[in-house]
Amino acid sequence: MGSTPLRTMLNWATRERHSGNPLLASNPLKGMRPPVEKNPKRPVETYDRYLSLISVAGEVDWRLPLALSLAESTGQRISSILGLQRRDVDLDRGPSGRVLFRAENQKTGFEHWVPLSEECRGYALRHLEHVEEDPKAWIFPAQQDRARPIDKWTMSNALRRLYRHAGVEKLVGGLWHPWRRKWATERKDMPLRDVAAAGGWRDPTTLLKCYQQPDEDTIERVVLDAPKLMSRPVRGVEVTPKVTPRAGEASGKDRRKAG
Repeated sequence: MGSTPLRTMLNWATRERHSGNPLLASNPLKGMRPPVEKNPKRPVETYDRYLSLISVAGEVDWRLPLALSLAESTGQRISSILGLQRRDVDLDRGPSGRVLFRAENQKTGFEHWVPLSEECRGYALRHLEHVEEDPKAWIFPAQQDRARPIDKWTMSNALRRLYRHAGVEKLVGGLWHPWRRKWATERKDMPLRDVAAAGGWRDPTTLLKCYQQPDEDTIERVVLDAPKLMSRPVRGVEVTPKVTPRAGEASGKDRRKAG
């Protein structure tokens, strides 16, 4: 159990009373900083693995092709995807359609429309043939009760079965979030504000810290392809930039004169 749920339980126990007395006199973790993992595992999925999975996803569960396509192409959280209703899918808006991710299904409460790729539109068209016409019908209904959406755990188990069925090894340390990191990492060269808005991040800091991951190609470009900083425009000559001394700091020549 993570430190946050544990702290919540302990705080609850200090407020909850039995026979007039609190269940716990005080929270033993109050004022203590939880340990921070120095090298957290943040695996990132890849498009080639996606192609292997999506090609057989329908053989495992009829809801998986669209769910996986939305995760790969829009970068949204699985809870937001599973909370979609028919009224949230507008295939006549934009080049290939758009999907509305409502605030009540967003971790950050950030409501936004997201364009669909042409491929995802195709999966949506086939998928909607099995969804009721009611605007409030769930896009991903539960198997036994279509008046409810399928829960995250059932869909996650279906994805695990898909990995095994496709012969693709599941990444250690994640199931749905590696697809969100893939989406974010693929867009590192795009404006940060727009990437955050499209992916449902209210704060770009979280996007940078936890989702956009370094990759070998980008690191190679950073080291080998960066332009040279010049003190003045000189063609064909690399010049070390001039450094202006800070206020009150004399140069070496001035110090020698003063001596």
